[in-house]
Amino acid sequence: MSLKKIIQNISYKIGCKKDILFRKRTYARKKEDILKYYSKNIPDDTDLKDAINYLKRNPLQTFCSDFTKKYQWNKIQVFTDKLKGLPYVLHEDKRLYFIRSSRERTIQYLYSGLLSEQDQDSPHCYMSDPFSIQENDVLLDVGSAEGILSLQYIEKLKQVVLFERDPQWVEALEATFEPWKEKVTIIRKFVSNIDNNENITLDHYLADKDFIPSIIKIDVEGAEKQVLEGMSETMKKSHLKIAVCTYHQEQDFSVLSDLLIQKGFDCQASKGYMLFLHDLDNLRPPFFRRGLIRATT
Repeated sequence: MSLKKIIQNISYKIGCKKDILFRKRTYARKKEDILKYYSKNIPDDTDLKDAINYLKRNPLQTFCSDFTKKYQWNKIQVFTDKLKGLPYVLHEDKRLYFIRSSRERTIQYLYSGLLSEQDQDSPHCYMSDPFSIQENDVLLDVGSAEGILSLQYIEKLKQVVLFERDPQWVEALEATFEPWKEKVTIIRKFVSNIDNNENITLDHYLADKDFIPSIIKIDVEGAEKQVLEGMSETMKKSHLKIAVCTYHQEQDFSVLSDLLIQKGFDCQASKGYMLFLHDLDNLRPPFFRRGLIRATT
C-alpha cells in the first residue's frame, strides 16, 4: 500500500472516530430532551409508549424497538465486482450494488440499515399483508437509491420503473438490474409536480405508456407531497396501491393522508413510530413520526 493511501486511511479512521464521538454526545442530549418531554406528556398510544420505554433502556436510534437487534453490520460481507469496479452485497442471493466510492464499513452500515428498515415490524417497511406485491405487478419505484425493494421482488414483477437522479446510484442500479434489464427502466430525473429538464411528473411519464402501474413506492427525502401533486390522473387508476414515506417532515403524515383521502384512497399507517435523526435540529416535540402511509383504492 502506498504512503498516500496509508495516510488517507488513517485520516478517514480519525474522522470517523470524531464523527462517532460527536454523534454520541448529540444523540445523548436529544434522548434526554425526548424523555423529559414524555415524562410530562404521557401518551395514550401503545406503540408510542413502547418506543419510549425502549428508549429509556437503549441509546437513541431511528427505530426504538427490539427488532433492530437482529441486524448486525459487522456480520455483513461486502464483495467487489472486479469487472465493473463496484462493491456489492448478496441480498437473497442477488447482487445489490453500491456507489463506486463507498467504503466497506459504510456499505455494512447502510445495508444493515436497509434490512432493518424493511423488517416486518419496522415503521419504514413498505410492504405488509395484504398490502404486497403480486405476480406480474408493475412497480414504479420513486426515489429508488440502491433499489432494494425492486430487487427483492424482481422475479415476481412484470415491469419496474426506477426513478433516480443521482448518477452514482444510477451506475449502481444499472449493475444490480443488468440480469433483468428487459423489464427494468431507469429514469434519471427527479419526480415532482412540474415537468422540465430536471423534473418529471408521473402523469406526464405515464401519458404515452401502454402499461398501468399496480403499485407506487415514494421515498424522496421530503418531496413526497410534490410527487403526489404531480400524479392526479395516475391516482384515478383502479386498484392502485401507494406506499409513501411520511417521516421527513413533521406534518407529512397528516398532510399526505388528507391529500390521499381526498383522492378516494383508504390510508393506513405502518406499524409504530420512528425518529428522523438526519435532521436533529428540526426534530421537535412530539419528536416521533409515522414512517409511511399505505394507501389503497
